[in-house]
This record gives sequence, structure tokens and C-alpha cells, in this order.
Amino acid sequence: MPKTGSVIYSEDYWENYQVAREEIEQEIARKNHVRKQILKQKRIEKTNFFRKILFVCIFCSMSIIIMCGYVNITHERAKLAQLQNELKLQTDMNKQLKLEIDGKLTLSEIEKIAQQKYSMTYPDFSQVVYITVPSAEEKNQRVAKEVKSNYNNKVSLIINFIKKIF
Repeated sequence: MPKTGSVIYSEDYWENYQVAREEIEQEIARKNHVRKQILKQKRIEKTNFFRKILFVCIFCSMSIIIMCGYVNITHERAKLAQLQNELKLQTDMNKQLKLEIDGKLTLSEIEKIAQQKYSMTYPDFSQVVYITVPSAEEKNQRVAKEVKSNYNNKVSLIINFIKKIF
């Protein structure tokens, strides 16, 4: 018959075993807690790093946009200065030409040039047409009628607008 044995542990061994096991479990729990804290700290550092990079990117983008705006403003100011110079030159030239025209031509000279160069003459009596100009009183009556018709048109527009709403 085979020998069967049983192991009987002493109480000291069993207590030492229990204490050692509890110490090991506490050590594992402590290591797990430390590992979680380290992972949490790494996550926090990672998010802080990404936030810093995001801030730098946004700052650089805004700086570039602002600089482009200043470049456009400078370019447009240069165009404006050039156009103002051209305008000044053109107005000076215009004044000079007007002075030349005023100095060279009198009414009799203009009449002579018109008759010689363009074959222009004074109109005959058959070519003259007379028109009647309404008096100030007739003008006032016409204006009053127009004002009244404008008022009526505005009132009808408002009424139609209110009808469309309801």
C-alpha cells in the first residue's frame, strides 16, 4: 500500500504564512496604486503637452493672419498714395487746360471757329420754337397733387403689407 502523508502545519507557520500573504497583497495593492498614479500623471502631462502645442499653433496662426492683414493694408495704402498722386496730377493738368482755354478763346473767337470750321449759323425764325413755362402757382398745385398721390400710394402699400401678414 502506498504511503499517504498529511502535512500538519504549526500555528506559527500558518500565522507567518497569513502575515506574509497579507504583506504581499498590500505590496501588490500599493504597487497598483503607484502604477495608477504614474499613469494618471503621464496622462496629465500628455494633455498639458497637447494643450501647449495647441496654444502655440493657435498663437502662430493668429500671428500669421494679423501679419497678412498688415501686409494687405500696407499694399492698399501704397495704391492709395499712387492714386492720390495721379489725381493731383490730373487736376493740375485740368486746371492748366481750363486756363489755356479761357485765355485763348473769347466769345467772338468761338463764334468765328464755329462758322468756319463747323459751318454753324444762327437759327432761322422757322427753326425757333417757343414753349410756355408754368407759373409758380401751377407748379405748387402739381407738387401738392404728387405729394397727395405719394401719400395715398404709401398708405395702400402699408395696408397691402398688413393684409399679407394676416
